[in-house]
Amino acid sequence: MSYETKNIRNICFMGHGNSGKTSLAESMLFTTGAIDRMGKVTDGNTVCDYDAEEIKRQITIATSVAPVNFGGCKINVLDCPGYFDFVGDVLAAIRVVETGIIFCSAKDGITVGAERSWKYLKAAGVPAMFYISKIDEEHGDFYAVLSALKEKYGAAICPVMIPMSDGAGVIDLVHSTAYQTKGGKTAKVAIPAADADKVEEMRMELMEAAAVTEELMEKFLDTMELTDDEIVVGLKAGLAERSVVPVVCGAAMANVGTEAVLQAICDYVPAPEDKSAEPVCGFVFKTVSDQFGKYSFVKVVSGKITADLSLRNVRASSTDKLGRLYTICGKKTTEVKEACCGDIVAVGKMEWKTGDTVCDPKNEVELPALEMPDPCYSMAISPKTKGQDDKVAGGLARLNEEDVSFTLVNNAETHQMVISGAGDIQVDVLCAKLKSRFGVETELKPARVAYREKIKGKVEAHGRHKKQSGGSGQFGDVWIRFEPQ
Repeated sequence: MSYETKNIRNICFMGHGNSGKTSLAESMLFTTGAIDRMGKVTDGNTVCDYDAEEIKRQITIATSVAPVNFGGCKINVLDCPGYFDFVGDVLAAIRVVETGIIFCSAKDGITVGAERSWKYLKAAGVPAMFYISKIDEEHGDFYAVLSALKEKYGAAICPVMIPMSDGAGVIDLVHSTAYQTKGGKTAKVAIPAADADKVEEMRMELMEAAAVTEELMEKFLDTMELTDDEIVVGLKAGLAERSVVPVVCGAAMANVGTEAVLQAICDYVPAPEDKSAEPVCGFVFKTVSDQFGKYSFVKVVSGKITADLSLRNVRASSTDKLGRLYTICGKKTTEVKEACCGDIVAVGKMEWKTGDTVCDPKNEVELPALEMPDPCYSMAISPKTKGQDDKVAGGLARLNEEDVSFTLVNNAETHQMVISGAGDIQVDVLCAKLKSRFGVETELKPARVAYREKIKGKVEAHGRHKKQSGGSGQFGDVWIRFEPQ
């Protein structure tokens, strides 16, 4: 199926680990018929967490792409890691989406991961939504989390969905529709009488928030009413300019609210900027190598990408002819003929790195590079078997094509190979991949410090401070001794 730019929605799921990101992606795939059975993170059978290390650790290690088709839209879901060690993947995903959805569970509220996600999106100028997850959990409190969001982020926070009071589903405040879920299947029903007053109250607040244009504001002040379509227009405009932050909710494992969330994404998330008429240009935001080959994930920034097209890699100063193009969902590949402006496509067997710009050879342009935070964790890495240093260095060089957030340096002074990244989990995962992909076992040790100066002899110093100017006065007697260890 082919899409136009206006029907593309690129979003990323962000937030703390175990906040429900992968589960919602799984629920979306199930709801749209892409899979016939929902997997669980704890069972190691979800579409997005398919890497052996992800299954073993039960966490998302690398951003996974899961395209879903709903309501005439192609929604490219980027399921990002929640652990700070893998922030590189999060920052790369932010570069290619039009909206980031931040997860807060109804039980845990606003976590450090959610706060950081907000800061990343704000710094990048990317619109944000909040998803309050796990509304069916014991001790979960949707309204407490909503209140905390309003207190922390202000009047821009705008709920467009609320849970049904009986826990059977969610209510879409914009369209005054309830989505009731039984046995994993969802149906639209009338709003229960027990929720009618709450819906009326919150819908009034919603209409006020949606009146972002002068025309909508005038109508709302005159009539105290906006139509459903006018609310949608206002919310979409407000989200695009970051003056409105829609809040949705659900319980993904029970498939509660997922259909309503999909509809909200189609309605409010802005489509990519349409530059279809301009020369082709793309940004490589993710690279994956496995036993079946290497895939580079590209966001089409302008023009369109077709099979057998020649593209210029600006970093490498090389022109490459493309082979097959793919849409990839988790680890499942589907061949496609082209990708329109704004869409995401995977290209096989290219020597591209994450962060590369590829473009029309006759119209060379380089997009801003990915900016990664400085590494804050370093260890000396070496092979367990002597003589395999080149194998370690070569394997890490290949892994660096996928994850550009870590560095590898051969320290000539300490004679150690030093790997630096965002944390110990990231480095441990890299070591595990060296073993599984390249057949080399490694060991880690603290990196030695290259001391450039040292004390050769013993020295002592003595100082005395005395000051009397009325009152109690001041007196100090200090001895200092320096000597070699």
